[in-house]
Amino acid sequence: MSKRKLVLSVVTAFFLICLFGIIIIEPAEIWNRIKHNSKEMNVGYSDNVAYDGNHYKLLHPIGEKNGSLYISLPDLKAITLVKTEENEDELTISYKDRSVTYINGLIQNCNLAKDEMCGYEIIDGMIYVPDQSVEKHLGFEMDFFYDNQTNTVSIKSPEEQAKKPYDQELGSTIFVHKGTVPAEKYEPRSGIYLGGYVLQDEYINKSMNTFNKVTGKTHASYFRYVGYGKPFPKEWAEEVIAAGGFPQVAWEPNNGLEEVKDDEYLRQFAKDAGELKVPIPLRYASEMNGTWTFYSGHSEKYIEKWKLVHDVMEKEAPNVMMLWNVFTMPESTIDEFYPGDEYVDYVGVNIYNVFYHNDKIEEKSDFEDPLRLLDYVYNTYSHKKPIVIGEYGATNYTVTDGKHHDEFAVEKITRMYKYLPELYPRVKFIYYFDVNNLVNAPEGRKINNYAITEKKSILNAYSDNIKTDRYLSKIEESPAKDETYSYRDFLFYYDGKLYVDFQFVRDYLDMVKKENKQTYVVVYKGESLKVKPETIKIDKAAFFEKREIKGIPLIEILKHFGMKYEFQNGDLHIFY
Repeated sequence: MSKRKLVLSVVTAFFLICLFGIIIIEPAEIWNRIKHNSKEMNVGYSDNVAYDGNHYKLLHPIGEKNGSLYISLPDLKAITLVKTEENEDELTISYKDRSVTYINGLIQNCNLAKDEMCGYEIIDGMIYVPDQSVEKHLGFEMDFFYDNQTNTVSIKSPEEQAKKPYDQELGSTIFVHKGTVPAEKYEPRSGIYLGGYVLQDEYINKSMNTFNKVTGKTHASYFRYVGYGKPFPKEWAEEVIAAGGFPQVAWEPNNGLEEVKDDEYLRQFAKDAGELKVPIPLRYASEMNGTWTFYSGHSEKYIEKWKLVHDVMEKEAPNVMMLWNVFTMPESTIDEFYPGDEYVDYVGVNIYNVFYHNDKIEEKSDFEDPLRLLDYVYNTYSHKKPIVIGEYGATNYTVTDGKHHDEFAVEKITRMYKYLPELYPRVKFIYYFDVNNLVNAPEGRKINNYAITEKKSILNAYSDNIKTDRYLSKIEESPAKDETYSYRDFLFYYDGKLYVDFQFVRDYLDMVKKENKQTYVVVYKGESLKVKPETIKIDKAAFFEKREIKGIPLIEILKHFGMKYEFQNGDLHIFY
């Protein structure tokens, strides 16, 4: 063998030995570097996360690489209250009794065979931690809020994951306690009038008495639909009274608004209602904000006719409460139909939890939260009017997929009725829509079964959650003068501060705002304060749409104006 070949053989052998040794000694580091450098970090996620139900605006964007989500360490610390300890090339991240340690950027004894991310990323000098490390070592769950259509990431603490599904992601609530608040007609202050619709439930022979019996509680009110032009349903109203309740009438001008006139029919309808001498919520021309009624799309005419009906009722039937009632969506058209505070006694909203929207398998809506479907109307109007849930129903079977969804119905009913009295004190009525629409709806709408009396698990969920004394069975005779207001969902945390949409400060704290480029001027009782606003886009309750919150720092405002407040169990209480 020539000297040249010998040297070449020795060099080659040495190289192979070194390479083999490196692979034996540090296979994880080599693979980790190859894997981490396979492509650049992608961004494009929303600038917020939902952590245990609250919205948090991020200091730095969420990233994605090789199928893993990455969150900056400063954001993880600010949002989840994890602690860090750094010592030369060693970093330890801990949460309560759990921790993960990185040495030279890598988790020791990391098993890449299980497709774990063994290191963090450094971008512009900042550490980004992968979701796999956050989940495995610290116990948090990091995923999409609804699904990846929203590009919004959710982080759940171990404590939140331990709760039942319908206990999750409630978030914080702001409560405002006020004294000496005038009550609307027959408005309760200690709870919510329990109501229902049973006139199409053949399973119980359409009987209100039977419904009271099987649910274990007398309902304070029942409703029925009446077409405009039909007489006031006196006989049915007397049956409601005999069953221990008072009637709500959903009065619908289904031939259009032109038929609504100050004539003999309208006057007689009002006189018949007035003769009963019991409270009567009159849900005139509801769901006008949609496109499916004969009076949709005509807001000026609608308001004109509403005022006409109001004036007649005020004169002929002072026991009637004018209930202005919308559907939960679309939101954009709701306010254009509002007749004005002096013409409305109660503001109502109809809410349904369906498994699919519009009978389309691709429009799955099982993620929708009944409480969040309430939030827009509640936050917009509850500072000035008590709120009514005119109809509520949850699907237990749908023809869209031909499947039973009993657990879905149980979850949504439980969530609605369990938390409503506590979190939404301005809700004063709720009516369950106890109907199997597969049988009773008009053609084209025979899609969902909402009935609760046919299946024991669903009936039990309803019965168990209405047992509380906060659901009222009779008229409250002497309502308290004090009132509690609440505001939910349109708030977020950023850089350790609580921001709330200016709507809250304006409507619930009676403050005014003046905009000046990058600052807002908040004015209260002649005194002013400049604050820096922050905006965030959060997911709406349905259809993966976004809404923008123009937030201002609430605690800074409360402190400056000397308003009394305190935190209780994560909720903010303001004493006004």
